[in-house]
Amino acid sequence: MRNKKVLVGAAVGCAVLATAGIAVATTKIGAVTGASATFNATSVANAVQKTCTVSGSSDVYQFTRAKYTGTAVSSDGRLNGPITVRALSLVDTTTGVGGLVGAYRIVGGNHAGAAGRIEAAISGGQATGAIRGHVARPGGELFASFGSGFTGSGGFSNAAVGSGSSNGAGVVLSQGACVHTIHLNGVKVRLWLRLGF
Repeated sequence: MRNKKVLVGAAVGCAVLATAGIAVATTKIGAVTGASATFNATSVANAVQKTCTVSGSSDVYQFTRAKYTGTAVSSDGRLNGPITVRALSLVDTTTGVGGLVGAYRIVGGNHAGAAGRIEAAISGGQATGAIRGHVARPGGELFASFGSGFTGSGGFSNAAVGSGSSNGAGVVLSQGACVHTIHLNGVKVRLWLRLGF
């Protein structure tokens, strides 16, 4: 939270100085890159599946806890390789709506990879939500849209992580500092905005 306050405060300060006609120059910035991947994870293991009904309703709810494995494909080596998703899902089998939460891990080459969480709503056999996680070698934080065919017993099919459009995108933010140099009354002043996780 402290980093966010520093970032917002410095950004407001830069805006005020710029409108006052003081010279501002950006000299450095941490990396921000687009990211996307596709995957299928249809091998199911350690599955626990139960059904229940709720008093006053005839709908049947299906709970599933399982490990799903497969392969992720991406031009980013950190998102390219074997993937494992451990997920919990609950679906109303009468209406087809539900939700899932899970943890994923992708093992890339040369010790690269990614790990984090998936959260999605389910409707008509389609899961739609978001992925958040950490990527390694080089390090950064992944924020991406997520969409996939999904059933508790069949896993994830034709999954897309970050489509690169306004309806679904992915980005990796790398740790670093953005350095702004300003000239105030003939004195050079540097403002450091640091992005940390």
